[in-house]
Amino acid sequence: MSKQTETVKTKKKFSMPDTYVIVFCFLIFACLLTYILPAGQFNTIEGSRAIDPDSFHLVDKNPAGFKAFLGAFFTGMINGRETIFLVFMIGGAFQVLMDTGSVDAILALTIKKTKGNYKLILPAIMVVMSILGAMGVGNNVALAFVPIVIIFARKLRLDGLVVVGVLYLASNSGFSISPINPFTVLLGQNLAGVTQMSGLGPRLFMWFLFTAANVWYVMYYCKKIQKDPTKSLTGILSEDGTESDKMIDVKPAHLINFGILAAVFVVYAYGGIKLEWGIPMLGSCMVVLALACGIVSRMSPNQVATSFVNGAKTMVYSGLLIGFAGAISAVLSDASIIHTIVYYATRPLLYLPKALSVVGMYIVNFFMNFLTSSGSAQGYIVMPIMAPMADVLGVSRQIAVSAFQFGDGIGNVISPIAGLMMGTIGIAKVPFDKWLKFVVPFVLLLSAFTVVFLVIMTGIGWQ
Repeated sequence: MSKQTETVKTKKKFSMPDTYVIVFCFLIFACLLTYILPAGQFNTIEGSRAIDPDSFHLVDKNPAGFKAFLGAFFTGMINGRETIFLVFMIGGAFQVLMDTGSVDAILALTIKKTKGNYKLILPAIMVVMSILGAMGVGNNVALAFVPIVIIFARKLRLDGLVVVGVLYLASNSGFSISPINPFTVLLGQNLAGVTQMSGLGPRLFMWFLFTAANVWYVMYYCKKIQKDPTKSLTGILSEDGTESDKMIDVKPAHLINFGILAAVFVVYAYGGIKLEWGIPMLGSCMVVLALACGIVSRMSPNQVATSFVNGAKTMVYSGLLIGFAGAISAVLSDASIIHTIVYYATRPLLYLPKALSVVGMYIVNFFMNFLTSSGSAQGYIVMPIMAPMADVLGVSRQIAVSAFQFGDGIGNVISPIAGLMMGTIGIAKVPFDKWLKFVVPFVLLLSAFTVVFLVIMTGIGWQ
């Protein structure tokens, strides 16, 4: 064998870096931006979180040095603490549920009754998740249900991308165009002085379109990898040595435990919509789930504790990833360049034709997801600017609200600082680069729907 052949054989095959490495690179880029861009700030209106659109001014630069770079990791962990703790509690609660045997029993029964037909099961889950997303609570619920759907995907010989597509992508699709989402459309309408719940019909039509597109996209991918497993971007989930067709006797305790699971999420959904429950209450619901299932299945206190801790351990990768992703937003915020980016990004829109300006509004809001991970925080920053800008451009404020809503929602699925998305792909063991390869075509599809919608509604003078 020649030396040249040996050299070729010993060359390492290129592999994409781990998601942590990608986030690390984003953080370095964010730090560099703090040296390039001037620091600026809008004043907030007294007694409100909304900004005064005419108050932008430059402030002293505070670029992120080496100390700030290192400190950002811990700051990100602190800022993302609610979601991180929720991830650990989800892992613990669902491990207790799985150790009761309830999950295996019910899923085995479901697969037997449907004859393993994912075409019946997955679309139903996606529609439910899209409805929950439209209500504003779906992305949290999606994160919580990942452990169960992973087991389901294993039994159906699918992969982690399907898990995220069925849960988070479906929920976020509903979130992106919901006519009743309190965190985007209702907030945006309030800040823009538009009647709340107005524009219900067109948004409801787009919700159906987005949900149908999500079902089609995920089912197309499922069909492709079931026909040829090598087409899976992440690899088919293994059964971990268990038999996928093994039938487990369903006992009364199993049914009761699933009843508890359903009740917990029904109560949380109601609380999230009516009582403004957030992530902390969902964490509390996870404790209730674990304790109740343990009692019903006659597990000893030590067994429940051990099971809960073991489940939490499996979430370390996902939990830390959320905190590290939050470091990016922390650097941009501490350096006071988020408002600067918004100010200079929106100025050119004033010189564009109507049709192009509304598309520009969408694009600005889309990329705002790389600066702030909160839809409501983004609304407080951009809507006080977009609303008067719409008046100057001769565009209705309803259009400006939709541009914000679409941009915030669709941008969530590719932003490395979106905590719930990063947490979901982390639990499903989907590398960020593989997720982007899977989801970018879908983002482009929804963006095309969005652009057509905004242009048409601008043309007809939608109020």
